Amino acid sequence: MTSFAKQTLADFLTALAAPTPAPGGGAAAAVSGAAAAALVEMVAGLSLKKSPESADAALQQRTAAQMSAVRAELLKCADEDAAAYDAFIQAMRLPKIDESEREERSRAMSAAAERAAEIPLQTLRAITSIAEAARLLTGRSLVSAASDLEVALRFARAAGLSAAENIEVNLPFIDNPETRATLSNQTAASVAALERSTQS
Repeated sequence: MTSFAKQTLADFLTALAAPTPAPGGGAAAAVSGAAAAALVEMVAGLSLKKSPESADAALQQRTAAQMSAVRAELLKCADEDAAAYDAFIQAMRLPKIDESEREERSRAMSAAAERAAEIPLQTLRAITSIAEAARLLTGRSLVSAASDLEVALRFARAAGLSAAENIEVNLPFIDNPETRATLSNQTAASVAALERSTQS
């Protein structure tokens, strides 16, 4: 599969609309998060260009670099999310006629579900960092771009909560209760941080 980062927007949307399991909501959340990162990066860059010697220039420069890295990370997450869900579907399709086959299928599904939860958790954490960066720039960046920061925060909130949904849906298929609890707790912590940063 061609990386989503190398596809046109139209190609990605066509793939998302196709009657196939992946890409799906996880990839859409990651790409939406990347759009939020791009907006924050834009605001930081515009502010730096307008006033390169301002007191907030160092913050703006750091933020632009951080958002560029996060944007690339999230596009990678989109690829990995689609691959992880494909692996889960393949595990579900394993034979289950006798007991040994059912046990092997269950182990494969558990491992695939764990991976399918880990990727959106990475997505959620990356998106939370976008919201935190946008909040830090609020009042310390170009006033005329304030609405772009607000859009970035709204994108981040929607994308982050969508990623969290994709974590939660995979938890019941993970056999190890400690792994389930850890992923659930980490998700709750990231969602709380996201909501703090995106509150109006």
